[in-house]
Amino acid sequence: MVVTSAPWLLTTAVLLGLRLFARSSGTNEFLVVEQTVTIVYALTVVLSAPMDVVLSRHASDRLYDRRLEAIAAPLWRGLAITVVGFAAVGASVMTLLRVPIAFAVPGTLLTVVVGAQWLMLSVGSGLSSPSVVLGAFGLGAPVTIIAALALGRGLGLGAVGYLYGFGIGQLCTLVLLLVGVMRVLPANSDERERLWPVFVEYRLLAAASFAYHLSIWADKPILWLLAGWPLAALYTASAALAWFSVIPAFAWIYVQIETVFYQSYRAFYSTLEGGGTLALLRRRAQIVRAEALRILRGAALVQAGVTLVALMAGPLVLRVAGLPPAATPMYRVALIGAAMQLGTLLTLLLLYYFDLRRNALTVAVVLLVGEVTLTVACWRAGLPPGLGYVIASTVSCLLGINLVRRRMRILLLDTFQSQPFGAM
Repeated sequence: MVVTSAPWLLTTAVLLGLRLFARSSGTNEFLVVEQTVTIVYALTVVLSAPMDVVLSRHASDRLYDRRLEAIAAPLWRGLAITVVGFAAVGASVMTLLRVPIAFAVPGTLLTVVVGAQWLMLSVGSGLSSPSVVLGAFGLGAPVTIIAALALGRGLGLGAVGYLYGFGIGQLCTLVLLLVGVMRVLPANSDERERLWPVFVEYRLLAAASFAYHLSIWADKPILWLLAGWPLAALYTASAALAWFSVIPAFAWIYVQIETVFYQSYRAFYSTLEGGGTLALLRRRAQIVRAEALRILRGAALVQAGVTLVALMAGPLVLRVAGLPPAATPMYRVALIGAAMQLGTLLTLLLLYYFDLRRNALTVAVVLLVGEVTLTVACWRAGLPPGLGYVIASTVSCLLGINLVRRRMRILLLDTFQSQPFGAM
């Protein structure tokens, strides 16, 4: 989950840059492109989440079991379902938006490419080197901008060329991810492996991932229904800017999770599987607990510092982004909400690590239901837009922290109780 966040934020940066270019053109066609791209990304992130987390977890577990031949068959079946499913979703969305056919075709293709891209990103982050994943997005991002500008302005194709260029850049990223994953997978794939049993096994993680990703967008359409599109669009743009404030904390979390925490985590379970003494297990369980709590504290400190700076620099940031001063209160509220949701994401990651699937689902559902309910309640009460999102993110973050701390206190006992009889 952490390694996917950097490419997601990089993609958000590309979207923001293209949005500014589109608005500077001053034509309605470019506004159609902006709306199409935003909706495509929102839908693909949410709808692909269950498939992504299921196949990425399956790949990680088979990698741990040293059964790489069991990965390919479910993965390619899941990719085929993703391509077909998002082709239908893309065509349906274009029809509902009533966009001209010249935009509907590249819009549908973009939906397919981005949906497949998220799947390969999730699986590739566990199978291949992080440099492969980040490199694919690092190359795809500039290709996206260059292709969009080349087709839109260079060849004089306007907004349609701009949309095709955007799709070409994303297709480049997808191809690089596919190549990276295929290099890792063995040639002797076990075709007896099926996708449905994998979904059944990880169904709680699928539900938790869907609820969490839906919570990123859930308050935007609700605000649209309650307050109208202009306010909702302004709030959405402000929230997108606010999410850039979590980049330093994401980077810190990624380094800590992939190095010190992972080493202590593997040391504990290797000792358990190797028949280590109880005293050694206790010491290593204590190290895992200390590392988990240290990451929570460290992430909170990093994010608090960045959020404070972003709050003070709010008017300048909005002016550079081309947003009106009226967006300042929404931007500041979204900053706090993003910080709290980052904490929720970190606790979900730690709960995933220890296979606490029900707890992870509980945290994600609390976030989603709380956000939907409180967004409506706060609007009816005349409170600022986004306040419900902040409250829900704070509650889910505190709940996640409490569940992680509880797990860490009884890590050794829970681990022994979860072992099948006769396994040790």
